[in-house]
Parts: sequence; structure tokens; C-alpha cells
Amino acid sequence: MDKLISLLRFSLGISPEFEHKLTAEEWTEMSGMAHRQALVGVLFCGVRRLNGNYAPPLPLMLQWTAEAEKISGMNHAFNQKAKELTEMFADENRQSFILKGQANARLYPEPLSRQPGDIDIYVSGGRESVLKMLEDKDLIDKDGFVHYHHVHFKEDTDGIEVEVHFRPSSGVFNPFGNKHIQKFLNERMQNLTLTDGGYYIPDMQFALVMQLAHIEWHFIGSGIGLRQIIDYYYLLNNSTKEDRDAVSAKLKDFKLKQFAAALMWLLKQIFALDESLMLCSPNERTGRRITQEIIQTGNFGWYSEFRNESFIKRFIKSHIRLMKLFFYFPKDVYWERMYYCWFIIKTIPLRIRHRKLSLKDVDL
Repeated sequence: MDKLISLLRFSLGISPEFEHKLTAEEWTEMSGMAHRQALVGVLFCGVRRLNGNYAPPLPLMLQWTAEAEKISGMNHAFNQKAKELTEMFADENRQSFILKGQANARLYPEPLSRQPGDIDIYVSGGRESVLKMLEDKDLIDKDGFVHYHHVHFKEDTDGIEVEVHFRPSSGVFNPFGNKHIQKFLNERMQNLTLTDGGYYIPDMQFALVMQLAHIEWHFIGSGIGLRQIIDYYYLLNNSTKEDRDAVSAKLKDFKLKQFAAALMWLLKQIFALDESLMLCSPNERTGRRITQEIIQTGNFGWYSEFRNESFIKRFIKSHIRLMKLFFYFPKDVYWERMYYCWFIIKTIPLRIRHRKLSLKDVDL
């Protein structure tokens, strides 16, 4: 882990040097960690500056170079797609803006190095209106699953996954905190900036709140990776004191202060985040817990030990995980279980239709 953090700091320009001489086996392991965390492009920014005994073996270097070039090309395609979506929704007299992903990539020292996953775009009009428009355009399955805050496009020939949001965020599991978050985000949605890429992005206060809630939601629910943590590092570094103070003052209302304290500790330990940029005082106990899991389970928890096991084993082990998390984030885990019960009831017809106990076994 120490060597991964050292390479990550070097790649992001936080540290001036990478002082470890790794063996071929260690470089192979480092490459594996880069894939698990969706950081191949970001780490390549540092790897390509290494030479002599500090550089990876030539075959691995060539493979890494090819993968980094592919990520760069993907970013060009995603940026173009974001522009096309913006223009399409504008033709329907709908305001739209890009959430996370390509909006975050703009803040990186090398924007094309961030590995894209999908495009999240908010579209104005509300749930029913947005869904009807998309159905009329045959962009979604009429009988497909509609999430609380977004719906997926049908698979397209360009292979880019698109999530259209009719609510600005999933928020948090706690309904009282979620109410405040949704209200805050809705009030900030008018403060948009048109980028050189031809798509709109929200202001920094919106991004800080929305993405903090996003990280907490996924960490408690299934897992989160270092890519999203780096995103937040750059949000804080590009924010103003006014932005941070405004968000910090509402963390208790959002029910996010405990998790924010853990995240601040992680950002300080891994990325040497200056304390003046923090939203609140860091908490080492909870910070160590989320750091351990993020490193072990990878991007969105895809590499957890039970991810690909049978439903029964997955069910048991995921509940054991939550029982352990309860000692660190009791309220968050409690409300996640309440949400889980609601979700199970709501999706009974869909699971009957697909003859599956878990929707994780269904390609929705």
C-alpha cells in the first residue's frame, strides 16, 4: 500500500520523486492495483517519467502505454458525447449539466488521464416529464428499471453508458439528511458554467455536496474506490474558502459530518491535503476504516472477496460487513438497512419477472 500511495503522489505531482525500486513482480502487482482502482491513466502520468532502475519492465511499460492511450481516446469520446447530449436536450428546451465524471476530469493536471466510467447528466423537468421524453425518443426501455434518481439509456453503438438524472443526486440513506441535500442542490442548480467542451457543469458548492453524498452512499452500500477520492481532492483544491465554509456549515443538516471527518483524514494521509482545505476536523478512527476498505475492495467494491459469489454467500457476507461498519457509522448503516427493506419490496415485480433473487444478477 505504501508504494502505491508513493507512486500515486508522484503521479499527481504531490511528491517530487518516486524513490522505490520495484522488482518485476512488484510492478505487476502495482499494475493490478492500478486496474482495481481504475487509476491506470493517472498512475501512468508518473510511470512515464521514471527511467533506469526505477521504471517498470519494458513489456509492462508498453502495455501500460497502450492502455493509457486508450483512456485518452475514451475521454475524447466521452467529451464529445457530453456535448451531443447537451445539444440534444437543449433542442427539447431542457437545461442539462454534467455530474461528476467529465466535469471532474477538467480539474486534473492531465484531464485525459482520468479513467471515465459513464456519463451522468442531469436534465430538467422532473421525473415523469423526463421519462416520457426519453420514452418518446426510444432512448430507454419502457419496462426497464427506473432508479430513485436516474434512468439508464439503452445500450448504444458507441458503447458509452449514459445515466440521465431527473434528481440531482441519490443523496444519502438518512431521509432527514437527504431532504436537506436535495433542497440545497436544487437551489444551486441555476449556477451553471458552459465549458469549452460545449456542456454545462454545476458550481463548486453543488459539486462538493453532491459528490460527498455520492461517496458516502456507495461506501456504505457496496464500496468506493480511490478514483472518486482523487476527484474530491481536486474539488477541494479548486474550491474557495467561501465554498468550503458554506458546505461545512451544513454538514450536520446533511447528516454527513461523521463521514466527512473520515474522508478528510484519508485525504490528509494519502494525498497530504492541507488542513486549510478541509471541510471539518479529520477523524483517524473512522478514516482508517474507510481507507482499509477502499484499498482492499477497489473501484465501487468490485474486488471485494464476496462480489462474485452466490446470492446466499453474498447476502451473508455483505451483512457481516455492515455489522462491522455499524461500529463506525451506526446511523448510516441503520438507514441503509431501512432503504434496503424498501428497495426489496419495491422491486419484487422486477425480480419475479427476471426470476432472480438479486438484481445484481440481472443486466439492467
